[in-house]
Amino acid sequence: MSGRANVINRVVLALLGLLLVAAGGLGLALSLKVFGSGRATRPVLPQEVSTFPDARPWFWWALAGVLLVIAVLALLWLLTQFKSDRATRLDRTTNARDGYTTLHAGALTDAVEDEVQGITGVTGVSARVREHRGEQVFLRVELADSADIGEVRTRLENDVVAHVREGVGDPRLPVTIELRPSASTTPRRSVR
Repeated sequence: MSGRANVINRVVLALLGLLLVAAGGLGLALSLKVFGSGRATRPVLPQEVSTFPDARPWFWWALAGVLLVIAVLALLWLLTQFKSDRATRLDRTTNARDGYTTLHAGALTDAVEDEVQGITGVTGVSARVREHRGEQVFLRVELADSADIGEVRTRLENDVVAHVREGVGDPRLPVTIELRPSASTTPRRSVR
């Protein structure tokens, strides 16, 4: 999911949450007789409001239209969730007259993962290419407990990053590396 979709989700869900908290707090305050005991025993909706749709058949059509708009907005929100900032192809074309050059991100990430997997102490690796404010390569490398972190880091920075940038043809391509302990090789310790 893209960063923009994350921001929209947070804002919309925060506003919806605040609205529901306010409605719940108001209902709780009514039931606790904060607004007086007479208000606590009366119906929430006055008689005029509850009988309003009876004499106006257009009301239900208007309500259906509003619900249809809400359904369309919900569908658009759902489709936004499936959008990703992952790149599937990298356009490496420098001059269209010479032809178009496209690098598939899967080929790049497979090559990077194979190279990193060959480094001593690495137990797992995942690579992905993202297009968020430009192209970026992200590496998540899992290390064994016995791995020499300095040696792994040096090989990643000097060899792997250089090969990625050379393969893409961009000497300034941002490459983010995350080193993590391997979950599968770390023994569980129990405290007694």
